Formats: sequence, C-alpha cells, structure tokens
Amino acid sequence: MATSDNGHRPFPEDLDRNILVKLPVKSLLRFKCVCKNWYTLIKNPNFIKEHLNNCNKNKSLQLLIYDYGASDGSPPITLISDHGVFPLHENPDYFQRFRGMTNILIGCVDGIYLLERVSDDKYSYALWNPAIREVRPLPEPKIPFSTREGFFGCGLDPSSNDYKIVYFIKNRYAAVYSCSRDSWRIFEFTFRIFHPAKNCIETFALGIAYLNGAYYWMINEYTPEGVKCIFLSFDFSNEVFGKIDGPVHYSVTRMPILFDDSIALLNYCEDFVYDIWVMIRPGVWNKRFTFQCFPYFKSWYSSTVIFVTRSSRLVSYNVKTQKTTHLGLSYPGLKRFSYKDRCAVYPYKESLVAIKRENE
Repeated sequence: MATSDNGHRPFPEDLDRNILVKLPVKSLLRFKCVCKNWYTLIKNPNFIKEHLNNCNKNKSLQLLIYDYGASDGSPPITLISDHGVFPLHENPDYFQRFRGMTNILIGCVDGIYLLERVSDDKYSYALWNPAIREVRPLPEPKIPFSTREGFFGCGLDPSSNDYKIVYFIKNRYAAVYSCSRDSWRIFEFTFRIFHPAKNCIETFALGIAYLNGAYYWMINEYTPEGVKCIFLSFDFSNEVFGKIDGPVHYSVTRMPILFDDSIALLNYCEDFVYDIWVMIRPGVWNKRFTFQCFPYFKSWYSSTVIFVTRSSRLVSYNVKTQKTTHLGLSYPGLKRFSYKDRCAVYPYKESLVAIKRENE
C-alpha cells in the first residue's frame, strides 16, 4: 500500500487516508515508518483531528486503571476495553517514568492526562498522552501550586487549537498554561462567587467536566436557606470564568458528568438509588434517569456508570440499556480512596495529539 520510489501507488491517496484514519494509534505509529507520504500524513494536524473525531464517534468502553499501590515490579497501568484486560504497554522501562507521579489529576481531554508529582512538599506537573507514550513536563510557575489549596481544569481552545490548563485558588489568583507558548499567564481571580455572605462555606466536588471549549466545576454553597448547587465554568478561548445555576432538587453527594454531549449531574438519593439531571440550556435542568446500582462509584464513561461491588469487582451499568457488565477486574484497591494504595479508574481515549515540542 506504500508509495514506491517511482511514485506509483497501488491505491488512490484518498483511499489510503480513509483506511489509515480508522486504524488504532499503535498501528499508525508503526506505519509512520512505511514511507515518507504516510509519515507526513499521520503527522498532519488535520489527519490527527480527523482520527480523533473518528475515535469520538466510537462509544465502546475504554478505561484506564492506575494502581497507586503497585509494587516496583508490577505495571501500575491497566487498560480495559471490549478486547479484555491487559497492561497498557509491554515495555516495563516505560513505567519507570511515572514512579513518583502520585496522582492523575484530570482525564481525559482528547487522550491527554495531567500528572502530579509531590516531592518534599514540592509540586510539579506534566502532561501525558499514553497512546503515543509522550510526557511533557510543565514549566515551574512563579506561584505555588498545590491540589490541597487550588483547583485544576484542562481543555482545548477551539479558536487556536491550543491545549491549555487553568488553575485557581479562590479569592486569590488564577493561572493559564498554554501548550503552544509553553508558559503560564497569571492573573487575579476576582470572580465574586467566592465572596458570599458571612458564615457561608463553599466546597468543591471531585467531579470534572470538559465540553466544547469550556471546563466546569460544581460548587456546594451553604446558605441559610439550604445547600445551593452552582457550576463554575472557564472558557478556554477568552480565558474568563462564568457561573451557571445547578438543579434545585439534588443531594450533597453528587458528581458532574457528561451525558450525550451535555453537562449533567449524577445525584445520589438513598439506598444506592441515583438520579441523572441533564442541563437543557444554561440554568435549566431536566431529570432523565433514576436507577439503583452498586455501592462504590468509580467513574463515568459515555452513558455508562462504573461501579465496584462489595466483593471488589469492577462493573459497568449503561443507564440507557439498563445492562450490567462485569469488566473482568477484581482488586481490593478498587474500594480504597487513599492515594497511597488506591486503584483509580479513568476514561481512556486513543489520541495522536502530540504534546512534546519539536526540539524535544
């Protein structure tokens, strides 16, 4: 199928592209060595975007399991897909680059994760694309960063096709990192949502949501009238924060999710009964599903909830089809929540998006 030295092609160029764009990343990384035309095509930003869009249409289950308690001789990263359960990479030397990365903060935006390293109370960060085995350390900012005090979000600026990271500490400052500039822009965080009335306490959920160029956090605001749900947003194009009212009827135990390309809320009721509220338009919510499932919530993938049973088995539940599937993984760490020994579950997406600079 490759182009020969004399320029003859067994297939038209468009047919080559239509075939390659449907192949997994692992195959494409090998095929870059077949010929110059294929190398140029696979490295082309338009091809990478088309391949990513094709992956987004594929709703099959893919999960990344990161075992923080894995021994030095065991691979900490496992991939679950429709093809089974297996280590993400076969080369054990590759895993050594992640030793000390105590927490995968955010995943997954176009297959890219944000990693955190803590050493002597000093925090450092890196971007990681597991599909192409690339790691990009982030420059050290001029302000102290810590997940103990501040909050992160990452996403794509659709106007410039630039991947960015936003960080803020309430009532103090915010910073935006740009991959294209490889630098941080620091500015004052002046959003008034964090200046409530006296005796009002704000807490953040662990849930994350990135959609269409914006990142969302959910806030529990305790008021004399009760607990109020608010969504804080950050637009990566104009780099400004915004506010959206959440649903009125909800409990304190909840998780922001993406459902059918909409911001949604997974709300715990009682006796392992859950509701899903979907935002129809900013500030307008509709309850779409109510279901009962297993006790330990781990993650969310498309229209599927990932749970752990009392016997430490990982299962999925599709809220649309009401189908429960055992995912073939059983491990006590799945029920733990300490970063030292827990086993975390993240959505996984194959991506050709390069995060290294050309000179690296």
